[in-house]
Amino acid sequence: MSVHPFIEAEKQGGHHVKRACELLGVSRAAFYARRQAVPGPRAMRDMELGERIAEVHSHSRGTYGAPSHSRGLAG
Repeated sequence: MSVHPFIEAEKQGGHHVKRACELLGVSRAAFYARRQAVPGPRAMRDMELGERIAEVHSHSRGTYGAPSHSRGLAG
């Protein structure tokens, strides 16, 4: 589990990054390097796929899967 999101939340909350890094055993340099890192190929594909899924979901008026029909079904 990455502690970087927690440190980022502490930073956004106005707390000191230095203290959060010390408590979690992470160097500040590593934290700031990761913040500025360029997403890798897999992260980029995941973002593109997420955008496409959101687009399809929107076009389907928020539905997914096959429509269910209760008529004529034994059960």
